[in-house]
Amino acid sequence: MEKEKNANSIAVIVTWFGPLPTYFPAWLKSAEYNSSIDFFCFFDHEFKSNASNIHIVKTTMKKEISRIAKATGEKITIENAYKFCDLRPFFGLAYQEYIKEYAFWAYCDIDMVFGNLRNFLTDDILSKYDRFYEYGYLSVFRNNDQMNHLYDLPGGIYSRNEIFRGKAKCTPEEQYGLYRISEKNNIKWFREKNFADFYIPYSSYILNQRENYDEQVFYWEYGKVVRAYVENDVVKTDEMAFLHWQKRKPTITAEALEGNSFYLTPTELVKKEKGIPTRKEINKYNPKLTSEQKADQDKAYLDKKLKDFWKASFSQKRMWIKQKWYFFKENKALIESKRRK
Repeated sequence: MEKEKNANSIAVIVTWFGPLPTYFPAWLKSAEYNSSIDFFCFFDHEFKSNASNIHIVKTTMKKEISRIAKATGEKITIENAYKFCDLRPFFGLAYQEYIKEYAFWAYCDIDMVFGNLRNFLTDDILSKYDRFYEYGYLSVFRNNDQMNHLYDLPGGIYSRNEIFRGKAKCTPEEQYGLYRISEKNNIKWFREKNFADFYIPYSSYILNQRENYDEQVFYWEYGKVVRAYVENDVVKTDEMAFLHWQKRKPTITAEALEGNSFYLTPTELVKKEKGIPTRKEINKYNPKLTSEQKADQDKAYLDKKLKDFWKASFSQKRMWIKQKWYFFKENKALIESKRRK
């Protein structure tokens, strides 16, 4: 693809193998609204989009593994789509055929909706940093030699054998991979938490590592992700870069998507009338949890994690223990504080 390279052009590489989740149309609609950002979708299932910024590449996981193996010179024996995500740090090398004319490249999840990303990744911010955001839901990198070989720098705890040929899921794009590498090598990194990422155990949306309000709700409206909240008995709003509902599978109906505004609740996407929600609507679509409910849900989540651990393979157990050991060694604690308020 011929495209003039400019100082703020962005290409997002999206991979998905298997049937598309029911909430995918919400991701797609929000991506289409970001018309100045190109999304290259390497999927093995078909979908349709008439938007000029959505580029669909019908493929297979086997083909994409071969592509990355050729780019890295590594033998890759990954057998499932979940483990395939461990290859994300190498997308900058593997997909140069598609992204060479772009100033930045990115990867992202699809259990999310984008707001207006250009309101947050402004020209000024893009000019100052080489990496943007922290985890797998969305990470953006300058398209240069250093960022495309970021995993070659010291700091990651996972060997290339564990990533390319191991059975266990490593997540080298996250805390003990690119995150740790970026910190230890003083990468110019934009880390402002201007997005909505949620604490997994709770049945209502409560933000990780950001200020919360007792009464708050989240919605997508005409290309923007917005939080409405109550402060001093007044309904106020703030805009966010994106919303990541991780580990949830909200249902979605055609009615919710037929307009240009919908509530993003923990269980479903609900059609919304344009404008600032009422206090009643805020409490309806994201009910406040009591301290007792939070305690019960925390316990239930911990119980589930323990069950998952015992059911996991030996190699996955060993990987989780390795991650927990590094976390304890560096934080002198076993459990990460999400600093929820």
